[in-house]
Amino acid sequence: MLFHCSICNYITDRKFNLQRHINKKHDCEYQNNELSKLGQNVIPNGQNVTLNVQNVTPNVQNVTPNVQNVTSCILSCSKCNKIYKTTRHLHNHEKVCNKVDSLTCPRCMISFSNRHHKSRHIKADKCKARSIIHARTPNIQNIQNITNNNTTNNTQNIENKNKYNNIIINNFGSERIDHISHEEIMKMLQSGINTVPLYIQKKHFDKEFPENNNIKYTNDNKCQVLVENSWKEKDINLLSSTLIKDNTEVLLLYCDDNDIKISETIQDTEKYEHVKNKLFIIYNKTDHRKYNQVLTKIKDLIKFSTT
Repeated sequence: MLFHCSICNYITDRKFNLQRHINKKHDCEYQNNELSKLGQNVIPNGQNVTLNVQNVTPNVQNVTPNVQNVTSCILSCSKCNKIYKTTRHLHNHEKVCNKVDSLTCPRCMISFSNRHHKSRHIKADKCKARSIIHARTPNIQNIQNITNNNTTNNTQNIENKNKYNNIIINNFGSERIDHISHEEIMKMLQSGINTVPLYIQKKHFDKEFPENNNIKYTNDNKCQVLVENSWKEKDINLLSSTLIKDNTEVLLLYCDDNDIKISETIQDTEKYEHVKNKLFIIYNKTDHRKYNQVLTKIKDLIKFSTT
């Protein structure tokens, strides 16, 4: 079987060769010839396409208000200003946010130009703990976006946060303790009846770390304690009892975790055992006189440290 080209005198016995010949020699002529056979007019179709494009234009314009609505709702962390696209990711971040940006050391608050320098600094473990008041405003590039797109109240909150140097009080039970050195704890452990009160003072009432000041004495033996970012009233007696129990347990665990290091510092087995027994006595309330002495010291600490 032979295949003839409809435009020239080319003949072949293979259909594939004919198609290749037409594509190479007569592509445009062949298409126009086929369209003429079908009686189709290319120009009206081109005009119709133009009209369809014009019809799309109003829809593009209608998208603009929706884009503005999305822009006005910025999901930003209230602690570090980091912006997220979804509420779920924002909530997961806020649970672990340490209130400083990713290039700032969370201990000494020194900021670095890249993650490598920060990682090398942290591995060296030679820095001294400083309050968050010394940290730079985290993710400051996001503040302008928040200011431009949120309501007046939100803008005012941002201004207030900047005014107070990014101080966000830690909730009760979530205080920083990295500023309490081993040397300071050793002095506390060897201070007799004052061990637990001294630890509580350093933990909650250190003026150098205002982010931990989450206990306020009001009056009539009542206190305010920050719980879940809200100030709640507590009885000073119940609060003091809670402070004794929780912080005595922390000190006992510290002794267990650093047993060898503490023994080398004290260098007296009997004295070290006496230190731990003293904590057990306070924790278990086996000596009511000593327990009440500690309780009174803590209540006085709360009253006079928050006035």
